[in-house]
Amino acid sequence: MPFTSTPAADDSALRRRRGTARVAFWLVILLGLVRSIPAGAAAADHPTPSRPSLVRIGIGPGIWQGVNRNDASAAIKVWAKAILNQGENVLEVETHIFETPEAMSDALKQGQIDAVTMLSDDFLGLTPELQPATVFIGTKAQAFTENYVLLVQRNAGISEVAGLAGRKLVCQSNARTSLALQWFDTLLARQSMGPAEAVLGSLTKNDSPSKAVLQVFFHQADACLVTSNVFALASELNPQLRKELKILAVSPAVVPALFFFPPGYTNTLRQQMESAILSMRKTPAGIQVLTVFQSDGMVQCPLASLDGTRQLLAEYERVKNRPAAATPAGSMQSLNQNAPR
Repeated sequence: MPFTSTPAADDSALRRRRGTARVAFWLVILLGLVRSIPAGAAAADHPTPSRPSLVRIGIGPGIWQGVNRNDASAAIKVWAKAILNQGENVLEVETHIFETPEAMSDALKQGQIDAVTMLSDDFLGLTPELQPATVFIGTKAQAFTENYVLLVQRNAGISEVAGLAGRKLVCQSNARTSLALQWFDTLLARQSMGPAEAVLGSLTKNDSPSKAVLQVFFHQADACLVTSNVFALASELNPQLRKELKILAVSPAVVPALFFFPPGYTNTLRQQMESAILSMRKTPAGIQVLTVFQSDGMVQCPLASLDGTRQLLAEYERVKNRPAAATPAGSMQSLNQNAPR
């Protein structure tokens, strides 16, 4: 059967299934789980409404990727009004947005934040004393890791990464793909090629995952970088995609982002929040939030769960300053980006 879907129709369908996932994922998860904290336990940290308990949440750079901050902040306020002050419980939440990893690291050192959501590469850059023994990671299809796929047209004559020299690449741009371009650079390095900006004809970041895939399908781009989950969902909506596109490479399993409590945070509310995080799928409010953000649940993982991510970043650090390979004809002169950070 011929492929009849349009980019707009596919994009609309995928966006509906993804819900409003542009709003800071981990922050809203935390706000949503407050509903599942027993009233008595929450009240213990704030004996009277006039003296509310305070939780200060740090939002690391990159988490807002592809999100209009004003819109996201407004959405967070709506959530806060709806779920935080219920019955006798009074809980205040302060959010602190950090523009650089260094600023967030300083805030952690000074004890200015109680919970943190940040990209994994920034987390691994923290000094050991700022890293807790365990972190919380969202699951998808019961897996807490993400794989990236490099897609090309089956009939494009591209059989290896080296065939992308001088070509157009589109990359899905959000927190889930925060490590995609680092992985792509390691692929180029293994082919004795320079970094992406010296090899490609153009590189465009697109905050619409379905558009990234469809641009390759409609020959508007030569290749795209998306998560394996995005490609699976797009193929489910339009089986023709899997027939016309092929996976040129698959990344190792990585953890792109995480949530954690600093080692020194000992507020008695922490235990209740941790319990609520792990039981989100068991409460109506938790299921609602997980459904909106296309997640199966939350798991608590030891730092060893980040070993694959650590290895990828270590390889990237070794190759990122390598001399650029000979610039192919039509190589890119600049980076195009239509997704605001």
